Amino acid sequence: MSQIVTLDRNKHRKYNVLTGDISHSETRHVCQVYLSEFSMLAGQCPIIFLKSKGENSLDSCALLGIKPGQNLFWQQGKWQGNYIPATLRAYPFYLHYKDIASTSPVICVDSSSLSLGNFDGEGKRLFDDEGEVTKTFSQVSNLLSGIHQQKIKSKEFIHCLTEMELFQEQVVVVDLPGNTKHRLTGVFCVTAERLNALSDGDFLRLKELGYLSAIYAHMLSLQQSANLSRLFKRYHAKLLH
Repeated sequence: MSQIVTLDRNKHRKYNVLTGDISHSETRHVCQVYLSEFSMLAGQCPIIFLKSKGENSLDSCALLGIKPGQNLFWQQGKWQGNYIPATLRAYPFYLHYKDIASTSPVICVDSSSLSLGNFDGEGKRLFDDEGEVTKTFSQVSNLLSGIHQQKIKSKEFIHCLTEMELFQEQVVVVDLPGNTKHRLTGVFCVTAERLNALSDGDFLRLKELGYLSAIYAHMLSLQQSANLSRLFKRYHAKLLH
């Protein structure tokens, strides 16, 4: 059974871990993405903002499917896109924060990805026999460190845009076969009307903070609902209703 546990060099010294497997994303219709990823995702899928669980804030997310449990970008054992979000690439590793104010997360791992065997030769050690980290662990650590830094920057970005009241709740519409439309609610986006209504001072502040490119990438990405429609039609995904 899958269980998220804290990675421990003593407990997990002799274990192998299967990395680089993206098949776990098959049931992820949304995943959290970060500021540095906006430009790479803008031409692939809608970048939207959703309410955080248990927090009065928003998270930036990539919309990968139309309904829960269905990732349209994972088809026939391959990722159907040019860029895979860091959150998905990091699997089976996660960052755990003890509380909202925590600045030093611990690295956790999905226990189902650990084995004393080799996963048919594909498993890799995270620690050697002396408990020292391997190259694989260093790569994982670097990726997670980058994600941690991007989490901080993304929260600052979202907080700034929230203060300026740039977010507006909207409905994302995806065309489906049979001339039907699927409407996704509870989605927050930056609208051109609110952006254009900003004072010169606030607009200059966004420019100085380097946020304008991310905002434009987000707004451009909303046109990629057409890509979700294309993937749905191409791979004959299960009907929604």
